[in-house]
Amino acid sequence: MEGVLPTIALVVVVVTVGAITVAAHFREDRGGESRAWARENGWTYTDQHPAPLGEAVLPTEPGTRKSRCRHVLDGRRGVYRVTAFEHVQSVPVTTEQGVARIEYIHRVVAVRTPGVGTDLEIRRRTHAGTIDGAAPFGAAFQTTGGDSEFARSVLDGTLTSWLLSDTRSRSLPVRFTGGYVLTWAPMRLAPDRALIAADYLIDLLEHIPRQTWERCSGH
Repeated sequence: MEGVLPTIALVVVVVTVGAITVAAHFREDRGGESRAWARENGWTYTDQHPAPLGEAVLPTEPGTRKSRCRHVLDGRRGVYRVTAFEHVQSVPVTTEQGVARIEYIHRVVAVRTPGVGTDLEIRRRTHAGTIDGAAPFGAAFQTTGGDSEFARSVLDGTLTSWLLSDTRSRSLPVRFTGGYVLTWAPMRLAPDRALIAADYLIDLLEHIPRQTWERCSGH
């Protein structure tokens, strides 16, 4: 299964200089692998980027003091622009040895939408893993967003039926924000696995009525 809902994050606890040194060496190796993948596939790679999705709002762990985006891959999947990266969030915690730093690492995959739209989040309810495709959409999914008109247009019968039947929706929450639709999972970035998530987002966009984006763009 491609990740789980982000109630549990991939966590790295950094408490010693030795651990920091090893982690830095590991990141350098992974950066080289991602850079090589990008070169072979016609994408671009950036080691660190302050805001790879511009003003898009990324999912944030409670208590986060600092965050950064690293191992940023940017390219195209068919006609769609895709960006994938690791979002690292730092949360201080108190231990018997003093204050430690917990790092929550999420892989974020985003696809540029045909129009700007507004914020909308769609995720499976935690108890809905066994709900079949015949169940009401509201029983299986939780949606949040401030624009009810946008939500109604996106969540028409075609998309809701598809979400209920597609098993990928069980492990890949979705957020529309800042002109992107993105998904996240508690794992490190692996380019080939990120493409699987990108294909899910692209399939999702293909099920959204064209007039949704035309209305958002004012056409």
